[in-house]
Amino acid sequence: MRWRTGTTILVVVMAGALVAGAVPLFTADVASAQECVSTSDFVTGGGWIKPDFNVKANFGVGGGCKKGAFWGHLEYVDHGSGLAPATAPTPFKVHGTEVTEYSSIDSTTRQISGIARTNDSENPVVTYCVQVMDNGEGQSGLGDTFVIQLSGDLGPFYVASGTLLGPFGGGNIQLHKGPTPPEGLNCLEFTM
Repeated sequence: MRWRTGTTILVVVMAGALVAGAVPLFTADVASAQECVSTSDFVTGGGWIKPDFNVKANFGVGGGCKKGAFWGHLEYVDHGSGLAPATAPTPFKVHGTEVTEYSSIDSTTRQISGIARTNDSENPVVTYCVQVMDNGEGQSGLGDTFVIQLSGDLGPFYVASGTLLGPFGGGNIQLHKGPTPPEGLNCLEFTM
């Protein structure tokens, strides 16, 4: 998805007078659909983060491109961080239903995008962007990372991230490297 700005002309009739002006327009559109290039590269992971440094959020994620089709999964549960929309119940749940992109950001980071259902009546179907980074199996001392962004009709409305290390996160991201998948447009570049 790419964000763009433009201008639209607004014409309003007020008290019998015609008022016209230019109003900035902020829209999102799909830049292009990514082709699924089958490689043996895929990512899996699961764990927990504390997006607000207080309450946990659990996740399970996987993605790749196999036999010419995107595959993967996303499960995410925010147990009350306060980041979810006011209309969302606690816990706020996200269940991926379709993977639409799997791409490489760099040698250790992969991006999975798709469509998900939530238990928020105001945002029942959303698009998601997840970026995961595999920093090795403990020897790096950096911890793996997990970032999620959810978008609805009006753009991004939920962003959470964490390092899977220490008191603010745990778990593992496992990058199963094969031929590197195509580079993707960073869907986290335009956050709230």
